[in-house]
Amino acid sequence: MKHKPIAIAFITFLICMVLGNGIACTTPATEYVLDISSTEGGSVTEPGEGRFPYCQEQSERVNLLATPDAGYRFVNWTGDVDTIPDVDNPTTTITVNDDYSIKANFAKPYSITISSTEGGSVTIPGEGTFAYNEGTVIDLAVEADEGYQFINWTGDVDTIDDVDGPATTMTVNDDYSITANFEEKIEYELTISSTGGGVVTTPGEGTFTYGEGDEVNLVATPNAGYRFVSWIGDVGTIADVKAAATTITMNGDYSITANFRSQIDC
Repeated sequence: MKHKPIAIAFITFLICMVLGNGIACTTPATEYVLDISSTEGGSVTEPGEGRFPYCQEQSERVNLLATPDAGYRFVNWTGDVDTIPDVDNPTTTITVNDDYSIKANFAKPYSITISSTEGGSVTIPGEGTFAYNEGTVIDLAVEADEGYQFINWTGDVDTIDDVDGPATTMTVNDDYSITANFEEKIEYELTISSTGGGVVTTPGEGTFTYGEGDEVNLVATPNAGYRFVSWIGDVGTIADVKAAATTITMNGDYSITANFRSQIDC
């Protein structure tokens, strides 16, 4: 606790009577000074900025209100903030139990610059530069043009939840620049046939076109008196060549056949 000369205490009494601080000091008491300032981008509108005297006997709780200018955001209170209950809140209080110096800090919102390569666009939130406050979680979504496919997000992607996801989220903790990448979709042909004794019901028989990496369902259905034996041909990416219901992954042009056999054959 600080003890100043009695003469100062008397002056304090007069100051308290004049300035008020809500209630005048009723007995000689130590005067504490609250020094309030702010950075560029806003101001402290309550109680204001400057040096304010308070009487120790009151243990004065002072309301604080920091107001950002247009285009800025409040960040936090710094300095002698031990008696401020919430330093991250622009509307809070401070209990004056000593000489304190505090500052309201402001900053511009973070800028997120979003773009895309040829072959598609970012539909949410769009493309360009956007302003967000720290901690904001934003949705990201893309749409590929016909004949193209989404590949990934590149750039400042540390807070993107899934860099390979066409629909994902991003947490704003800094200025970021990100790009949605597209490439021309590679297509392959799948030719499907069957031996006597059954048919391929999914996706059917004939020639079908699929994109690279597509997983295609296959279902072979035997006729009465027949059984499915296996898939033959370009079967390297078929999950289970002996299963009538399985999948094939398209990484090239493939030709496959569903092989059936009579149930009475040995």
